Amino acid sequence: MKRKYFLISLFLFTALIFATDTANNESVIHEMTIFIFQLGIIIFAAKISGMLFEKIKLPGTLGEISVGMIIGPYFLGSLPMSFLGFPEGIFPLQAGSIPITNEVYGISIIASIMLLFISGLETDLRLLLKYLFSGGVVGLGGVIFSFIPGALVGMYFLDKPFMSPECLFLGIMSTATSVGITAMILSKNRYMDTPEGVTILSAAIIDDVLGIIVLAIAVGIASVLKTGGEIAWGAIGIISIKAFVFWLGFTALGIVFSEKISKFLKIFKDQTIISILAFGLAMFFAGIFEKAGLAMIIGAYVMGLSLSKTDISYEIQEKIHPLKEFFVPIFFTVMGMLVNLHTISSGVLLFGAVYSIVCMLGKILGCGLPSMLTGFNKLGAARIGIGMMPRGEVGLIIAGIGISNGFINQDIYGVGMMMVLSGIIITPPVLNSVLRIKKKGTSVELKEEENETFEFDFYSPDKNDFFINYIVEYFDKEGYHITRMILDYEVYQVRKEKIFIKISKFPTSISFTAPKEDMYFVKTLVYESALKLQDNLEKFNEKTHLLEIKDSLSSRTVMKSNFDISNIIDPHCIITDLRSKTKEGIISELVDSLYENKKISDKQSIFDEVMARENVMSTGMKNGVAIPHARANGLDHTQIAIGVKRNGVDFQSLDGQPAKIIVLLVSSTKKDDPHIRVLAALSAHLHQKKDIEKLLSLNTQKEIWNFFRLDN
Repeated sequence: MKRKYFLISLFLFTALIFATDTANNESVIHEMTIFIFQLGIIIFAAKISGMLFEKIKLPGTLGEISVGMIIGPYFLGSLPMSFLGFPEGIFPLQAGSIPITNEVYGISIIASIMLLFISGLETDLRLLLKYLFSGGVVGLGGVIFSFIPGALVGMYFLDKPFMSPECLFLGIMSTATSVGITAMILSKNRYMDTPEGVTILSAAIIDDVLGIIVLAIAVGIASVLKTGGEIAWGAIGIISIKAFVFWLGFTALGIVFSEKISKFLKIFKDQTIISILAFGLAMFFAGIFEKAGLAMIIGAYVMGLSLSKTDISYEIQEKIHPLKEFFVPIFFTVMGMLVNLHTISSGVLLFGAVYSIVCMLGKILGCGLPSMLTGFNKLGAARIGIGMMPRGEVGLIIAGIGISNGFINQDIYGVGMMMVLSGIIITPPVLNSVLRIKKKGTSVELKEEENETFEFDFYSPDKNDFFINYIVEYFDKEGYHITRMILDYEVYQVRKEKIFIKISKFPTSISFTAPKEDMYFVKTLVYESALKLQDNLEKFNEKTHLLEIKDSLSSRTVMKSNFDISNIIDPHCIITDLRSKTKEGIISELVDSLYENKKISDKQSIFDEVMARENVMSTGMKNGVAIPHARANGLDHTQIAIGVKRNGVDFQSLDGQPAKIIVLLVSSTKKDDPHIRVLAALSAHLHQKKDIEKLLSLNTQKEIWNFFRLDN
């Protein structure tokens, strides 16, 4: 295996060297070739670093930004590699305010447009209007308490006036709120629909709107100041009104004509084409706003906001999700590449540390204190303030606009990056700690929600999966628009005209949330679906057919496994002489073995799941083999326990023979857990009589473990 990888690497390395001989350094093709190399490296670096950081329980975004700093032109990217055709490095330092090539930076611009377009699509206008007062108070407080202190810190460290481009952008960067991380934490703790959760989401919407307006005004002012002009307060007022009116006018037109835009897009019928054209409109709007002297991301946000209340909104989000998965990691990596590591002195670090602290306190106090005026106590205010701390992609986009237009320099960009990273790192543990406090966050009883939620418990992940697929298929046939989102659990958003239903799928239960006036319809639908499903199952449940399928598994079919299951077998979980005389007792012994070796934490629930599977149909195969198995909650990985009962035990096997080799397989309910693959590999090892006889002749745990090795 190692030799194969070595040969492949040698081939690629040799091909790269030969490729450099044929390159024409003056051609456009050569420049594009370099760009393709760069993009490929960025994609792999972003994905791998993001996965590694998530493995150690840190946000993947942090890994993507960090690897950007490492491979960027200010570190490894500018190291000469003449032997590979890169005499100035793979990412050579470029002249001007942007240290990377226009092509690479252009990809990040497209990514920023996509991010703000999706942010607009995700804006819930109904939620915005409903919580306009509480969300508005919190959002406005967060903007004011962040902008002014952020700009003042810039005045102190830069010795520049408040209205300078640098101080203005330090103020704007501090106002940004990116609740992606917060939303994941709220989702994990099932806090999304609480007063704090709803207030954070609505405040973030208003925060975004106010931030967009402030950014539009600041870009106009900074553009004039950059040319050396002076701005009087009257001129500032005119610029502010112009930016606000332009933004408000396009937003109002977009919302008014949203249904017509939606109807036009539906002409193309195919959901993928609709989504691509919607993103095309976002790019068109982005260009219009840039031409008008405002930022491109504002136009993208306006188009997303315009389509957010249409019934194709969730379809678009779902269909462009793969594009988002492609572009967003590239965006964060490129933003990391813009950080000049050589200029990060002790003074810049002090500047960044003070700025980061002031920005975090600005959100905690600016959002937390005003929330106490709207019915929240100190605990609720703390949850809201901390939840509004992360700046994430919005802060980086604003910083990117600043550096690309020459409004800020590399030092200030580095300070902004420190502020963004500190929010990403600090928010998750701090917010988790305040959410774990089992006390109410409200000081008064808030008005009852207009939505109603009810939950069905199926007590089994398999039944849960079966029913959710059935109910979603039913909605689809009825012409509803369905979007599936993966948080810490699956969420289906079902929409048709004015009807909106949220279906949340937990490990063993499903909850339905809908307006009270629609809840009777939802309950009726669920009841009728359950009856129809039960009728179909009764018609299907003719065990003769299942026995025929099961019998075919043990037929003389050529079976091969390239999956080494010895990697997931612990020799300590092998029992060479089972004592029990019943199927239930044997399974209990094997479950106890997993529990005693700390492979599982809840042996009773595992036993119940395995027995539930046995009650559907016995897992006794032929030739004295049984493989009891099940998926269960509370597991991180697949676990196996093996037992030998030399005089056999009744397992209701296909051939009526007692089972002498019993392999217990339990897997998690995660979709990427290789449950079926492991089951097939076990069947391949225990398929022939000679293999079974060989296994029965073994006496030690080590010998039995070796039997299941791939190279055995």
